[in-house]
Amino acid sequence: MRLPPLNAFRTFEAAARLGGFAAAAEELLVTPAAVSQQIKTLEGQLGVALFRRLPRGLELTAAAKELLPQVSAGLAHFERGIGRLGGGELAGPLVVTAPPSLASLWLVPRLGSFADQYPDIQLQVGSREVPPDLNAGEADIRITYGMGNYPGLKVQQIMPDMIFPVCAPSLLNRQPLRRFADLRNFRLLEDVRIDAAEPGMTWARWLRDEGVEPPPRTGFLEFTNSILLIQAAVAGLGVGLGRMSLAWEHLDRGTLVRPFAAERVADYAYYAVTTEAGAERRRVRVFLEWLFAEAGKEPRRG
Repeated sequence: MRLPPLNAFRTFEAAARLGGFAAAAEELLVTPAAVSQQIKTLEGQLGVALFRRLPRGLELTAAAKELLPQVSAGLAHFERGIGRLGGGELAGPLVVTAPPSLASLWLVPRLGSFADQYPDIQLQVGSREVPPDLNAGEADIRITYGMGNYPGLKVQQIMPDMIFPVCAPSLLNRQPLRRFADLRNFRLLEDVRIDAAEPGMTWARWLRDEGVEPPPRTGFLEFTNSILLIQAAVAGLGVGLGRMSLAWEHLDRGTLVRPFAAERVADYAYYAVTTEAGAERRRVRVFLEWLFAEAGKEPRRG
């Protein structure tokens, strides 16, 4: 079979990834009519329909969904080869999203070194309740906290995490906290939005494993945000379960301490998620290399 022109596959990948001919035209610096013509030509040569034209946009056909990963992988190979020859394009925008807690407590404090190393990259960092659609071009890199199961995307683990009790040092001056049984004399801080698949972040699991009867819920102060929980612990409001990634700076400053040596590996980990093609773009590669290097500096035990 004679292969269609490479530009036709490039146009198809852009339209499928961005969800429309107009968006693809803007990225490829051509007109929407030119994109439409390329798609029609490709459909004619392949003998299959690739898009369903709907009133509110485009929908990929089953054939397109089967073809897209192969085309993306092929274009990524071309881009990687060209990048090795000429270095690829470094200057330009790069959109990264991350969970609010990691963004504010771990990522942002480190960004100065990246900005100094790559001043030509226009970095935009954000945080969303609803994860961005990478295939639609809403972001270049999505940092997530979970199990790492994101079908159809390239997933790379940034770092695991450690969980352990934390509190303000002033709290320990009021009464002793040497054993888990002593926790009955303290208010417990807990993030109530923890997923059921992450029991290591609940006091019920920790106390049960230590053979300690959990206090009534009236002895808890509940939060729906990990940032607020850390802030409450720093303010001396009680003892919370902290993740190393979020508590590291306060531990380093001494505004938080670990009353026990006990710790456990978190059920979830942090992952960098990109499209297969996006992972080969030079701006994405250098940011991920920097990110993995920063994660490698992260202390695991304290």
